[in-house]
Amino acid sequence: MCSRFDGRGLNCPLGFVKAKQSLLRDKTKEYLLDDKTTLYNFIRYLEKQNITFVLHSEDNSTLVKVNL
Repeated sequence: MCSRFDGRGLNCPLGFVKAKQSLLRDKTKEYLLDDKTTLYNFIRYLEKQNITFVLHSEDNSTLVKVNL
């Protein structure tokens, strides 16, 4: 299990695809994202899957903590 996915510098769709893969394959709990479109799409995906999460701002990026 990977503890944190660092998606900084990855633009959508690549950032979203890799974050989703990390969630499904590795059950990652934390995602560090700096692309607004990737963040928006990942949050929408989590909501549609009924996965709860918390957002934290970190400098120029956002940390998404998911509860699996």
